[in-house]
Amino acid sequence: MSSTASEGPLRGLPPVLRSAWGIAQNTTKGPKPRWSLDQILNTAVALGDGHGVEAITMSRVAKTLGGGTMSMYRYVQSREDLLVLAADAALGRPPRLDAEQSWRTRTHAWVTAMRDTYRSHPWLSSLPITGEALMPSYVRWMEAGLGCLEDSELPGGEAVTVLTLLWTYVRSDAELGAGLAESLPESARTAPEVNAYLAERLRVADRHDEFPRLRAILESENPADAGESFDDTDFALAIDVILDGVEARRR
Repeated sequence: MSSTASEGPLRGLPPVLRSAWGIAQNTTKGPKPRWSLDQILNTAVALGDGHGVEAITMSRVAKTLGGGTMSMYRYVQSREDLLVLAADAALGRPPRLDAEQSWRTRTHAWVTAMRDTYRSHPWLSSLPITGEALMPSYVRWMEAGLGCLEDSELPGGEAVTVLTLLWTYVRSDAELGAGLAESLPESARTAPEVNAYLAERLRVADRHDEFPRLRAILESENPADAGESFDDTDFALAIDVILDGVEARRR
């Protein structure tokens, strides 16, 4: 029987998915591997954290590890695969959540932990979403999220939709937050400071008073937001709105 036929369900599994799950290729040819895949991916993640996604290349990872670019192809087939594997490594494992807490508290903690991960690795949100939906970290986070929503009594398919919505928001929030932080002055960090800054700019630009509703919102003061950063305020509100929808649906 051929090796391909004997693989059964593994037949046709992409190399990048095999690598991610630690499914070894059946080969003993060539010299002993110089590095482990974990070493390569840890190096790639560190390069992304320090210098952005552009730094995660076959040549730069190899150089950082003290080798040549060609030696990388023994572990990873292409830069695209390297990015997929590095993103999976950066995403890591979800936290252990307290099973005694309510489904809503656990879900909020799940989302917050994911947001912290994206903030720790800003380049993650700049990567396109690939067609491989079964990368280990993705599966682990989704499994943990389903555990959080289990007591909400949502059907499984609807729970997946809610988690996908939350995950999509986390990604876009991380990307938007990074861009907004670069465009704002150092004096605009809390919600009232950011609103005051934007209101002043809009007053100058809106010469014909075309946007009175938006200006009124930006010029209003909410004491509860005084100590919070602008993106923290928006993030908490968005998650609460989504979970309020889950509450309403389960009723």
